Amino acid sequence: MTIEYIAYIVLAAEVILMVWSRFGTERRHWKHHKKEGPAPDERDDQSLVPLVTYAVAALALALGVALKPVEWSLPTVGTFALCGILIPAFAANSIMVMATRGHTRTLAVWQQALGYAVAAVGGAASVGLV
Repeated sequence: MTIEYIAYIVLAAEVILMVWSRFGTERRHWKHHKKEGPAPDERDDQSLVPLVTYAVAALALALGVALKPVEWSLPTVGTFALCGILIPAFAANSIMVMATRGHTRTLAVWQQALGYAVAAVGGAASVGLV
């Protein structure tokens, strides 16, 4: 299995995580709307990503680029920005939102570590997309 296949698998897994998290978020909002559950937390959204998660993805991306040199062009930079930083950070935050049912202020250390690991793997694997 080449790094390209691994990168596509990681990208697909990240998108699945984000969609799964979005369904959970919408379900919590809908239950609250129908008066069947408490009000969702204000941070119950996977697009409200902590800055540190972007930094972890960017550092992993930089490490991947250092290990596998790439030819720099505008499409390469765009691919890295989207698939190497933005999507891994959203997927990492989705893990954190799902692990705490939207209450990201109550994150345990292992939940944060899992989210950062997802961001790092996504950032590093994105080198295979170029």
